[in-house]
Amino acid sequence: MTGRELLAFARSKMGTAYVYGMKGTRMSESDYTYLKNRYGSVVWESDKNKIGQICVDCSGLISWATGVVLGSAQLYERAGRREHISTIKTAPIGALVWRRGHVGIYAGLKNNEPYYIAADGSQYGVREVPLSRNSFTHWMLMDNMDYQEEEAEMVTNDTIIVDGREYRVDMIRKDDVTYIKTRDIASAIGAEVSHKGRIPVITTK
Repeated sequence: MTGRELLAFARSKMGTAYVYGMKGTRMSESDYTYLKNRYGSVVWESDKNKIGQICVDCSGLISWATGVVLGSAQLYERAGRREHISTIKTAPIGALVWRRGHVGIYAGLKNNEPYYIAADGSQYGVREVPLSRNSFTHWMLMDNMDYQEEEAEMVTNDTIIVDGREYRVDMIRKDDVTYIKTRDIASAIGAEVSHKGRIPVITTK
């Protein structure tokens, strides 16, 4: 699984209810009773109202995605790399953000502010919010994840030459490949563009 796939999975679970000890399954009455007896006050009395719902805790969200059940402390111990949270802007999408007793997933920057997504407690469930809403101490990379970042897509307005004449067109550059809009190419060669369903049709004048 890539970091971006982990983030996409977590986003698909937005709004899922939080109950400590749950790992992404439907909570039965016996599940609630067992968890309440085992963990005490960290399982809220009001969590009883979530019986019958899919529920998850913070490390459970990551376990649900990867299929490997590990608690937040185990994730920390098994991390292949750990860095101080102050350097989070250098972390790849999908890195884990961690403090003792809690873990989430780095979601990148919005208006230059770091965001994370996590099963963030019984009051909130799975949510995506600014990193400043929590007191994470580290970000970390897991050995069983692929954090290779895709090259960002860049749009530039550049010159192309057709039959000796220069034309300005928008070029989309990604992964060392340049893409040009069909309509811009057609305009440069004196053609018209229509569509047959989703297929562009170029007709010379």
